[in-house]
Amino acid sequence: MKNNPIKFPMLRINLPRLWTFRIPLPGGIYLGGGKLILGSLSVVAIGFIAGIFTLINTGQTELVFPDTGASYEVPSMVGSRIIDREFPADRSQTLQINIPAQTRIDVISLKNISLGKFGLTDAFQLTGTSTSDVLTIGTIEIRNSEFPSMDWANGDIFQINATSSVEAAGHTWSPTMSSTTNDVVVGSARGATSYIAEDMVVDRIIIRQSTTGGDVIIGKLILDGVKAWTGTFNADYFEVGTLTFDNVKIGDDGDINSADFTIQSSVKSNNVYDGVIELPIFIR
Repeated sequence: MKNNPIKFPMLRINLPRLWTFRIPLPGGIYLGGGKLILGSLSVVAIGFIAGIFTLINTGQTELVFPDTGASYEVPSMVGSRIIDREFPADRSQTLQINIPAQTRIDVISLKNISLGKFGLTDAFQLTGTSTSDVLTIGTIEIRNSEFPSMDWANGDIFQINATSSVEAAGHTWSPTMSSTTNDVVVGSARGATSYIAEDMVVDRIIIRQSTTGGDVIIGKLILDGVKAWTGTFNADYFEVGTLTFDNVKIGDDGDINSADFTIQSSVKSNNVYDGVIELPIFIR
C-alpha cells in the first residue's frame, strides 16, 4: 500500500517590532494522487492574522476612571475620550467628571495630584450650570494643596473655615452675609457612587453639572495634596454646607497687594472664619 503524504506549507509572518512566528497553513492533502484544498482553514488563519494587525494598529484601550484624557458621565466608570479645544493636536490629560442633574455622589476624593499645562486658564474647575441648577455639596475639604489663584463666585456656603495654616499672596473675602443660607447635610449614600483618584499627573480637573433640570448632590469633596503650578481654581454655581481650608498656599506673583484668593460678593454665607495669613507666595 502506497503512503500518501500530508503536506502543510509554512506561512512566515513578520509583525513589526513585536515578534516573528510561523503558522502551518493547510494548502492541501494528497489522497490517492489527488489534492484536496482546505480553503476554509486558510480563511480562518488569515482572519486571525488580520485581527492581530487591527488590534496593533488601533491601539485603543477602554478608559476606566481615573484614566486621563477622558470624561466620565456619572454613574459610569468608563470614560469617553476627549479633545481639549485649546490643544486639539495634543493628547488630552484632562480628568473630567460630568454629573447629570438629580444625580447623587457619595464622595469625590482627589489625593496627591499634580496639575498644570501652559495655556490653560483653569487648573481646577468646579461648576453647576446656573443659579437654579447647582452642585449641592455637604462638605468640601481642601488641605495640603497649592494653587496660583482661587476664585469662588455665584453660590451659597453656610460655613467657611480657614485657619492660620492658610497662606495667600493677597486675599479678598467679601461674601454677602445671609441668615437664610442653608446648612447642607448629605448623610445617606444609598444609590450613590464614589470617585477616587490618587497619585496622578494631569493637565487639569473638571467637575461639572452636565444637564439642567435639578441639582446635583455630593456628600463630600476632598482635595488632599492637589497642587497646580499654573491656572486658577475656579468655582461657580454651588451650595455648600461647610468649606474648610487647611495648610493651603495660594499665590501667583508674590504681591500681597493684589488678591490671589477671592470669595466674591455673589457668594452668600452664614458663618465665616478668616484666618488667612498674607505672605509673598509665588507658586512656580
